[in-house]
Amino acid sequence: MRTQYSILLALTLSLTACGGGGDPKEAGYAALQTGDHAAAVSAFDEALAASDSSAPDHAELQLARCEALAYVDGAKAEAEFRSLCEGGSDIGVKQYSLIAGALLAGNAMLNAVNVVDMGVNAFPDDAKMAALLEKVKEAAKEDPAALDALKGMGYLGGD
Repeated sequence: MRTQYSILLALTLSLTACGGGGDPKEAGYAALQTGDHAAAVSAFDEALAASDSSAPDHAELQLARCEALAYVDGAKAEAEFRSLCEGGSDIGVKQYSLIAGALLAGNAMLNAVNVVDMGVNAFPDDAKMAALLEKVKEAAKEDPAALDALKGMGYLGGD
């Protein structure tokens, strides 16, 4: 009798583990929190595929995907974030900071510079954007391409 219960328990646990059916949005956030950025991108892709573009959380999902993508492919994250900004999504200083911070953490310095430049142009008088620009300037000191971009944008003087 004990063996039957053990088999039943094992079967139940394996079905639960393999059943999928979880919320991909929640799975994406969980993966993002644990640093499994590739899994987060995949989960957010799944959530976006199941979401109507007019759904209230669609832009939130796109932004979360950009954040996860920043650690995996900085250029693609920058391009998708730019598309969100140009597409009329409600993007504020907080969102620019989020994506730029993720790009910095993902060592995508040039992409972080570009996102901060977009933010500074969108919010030229914002103190938080100015502080973020200073943070990016400091981080970019070790990246010649990022330094060149900052110089080309007029944020740094020439040598």
